Amino acid sequence: MTQPPVFAPDALLRFTVQGTIMTSNLIAPSLTIDGYDAPVPVCGTRDIPIMSGRHRLAAHSRWMRRYGHASLDIDIAPGQVLEVFYAPPHHQFDDRGAMGSSPQVRRGVGALVGVWVAVGMVVLVPIVAVVALA
Repeated sequence: MTQPPVFAPDALLRFTVQGTIMTSNLIAPSLTIDGYDAPVPVCGTRDIPIMSGRHRLAAHSRWMRRYGHASLDIDIAPGQVLEVFYAPPHHQFDDRGAMGSSPQVRRGVGALVGVWVAVGMVVLVPIVAVVALA
């Protein structure tokens, strides 16, 4: 009986999730390589052993729904270390993330700042009104 060939990883994918624990959610994004799940950190870098050749990477973040979808086709040579950066958006209402071979720009910072300004105004305006009337 013949055995199927053994496939051993001969390259390394260095996958970085951009952001910090304060600017991302507390659940690690999902990464698939050719449709198979691969473990990634909440933020930071993880080295993933991989076979050389062409691969399709797809990532998304999740909180109450899936968001921040991004995908990338890569070609990796034997012995190569390939760096890939994934930048989830700052909030879950932006469906587009970014993925590439250099650090990416995170989307949605304007909406995030707008929400914080609105929350600040809701808290600050009554305090100022009370102080002004006193």
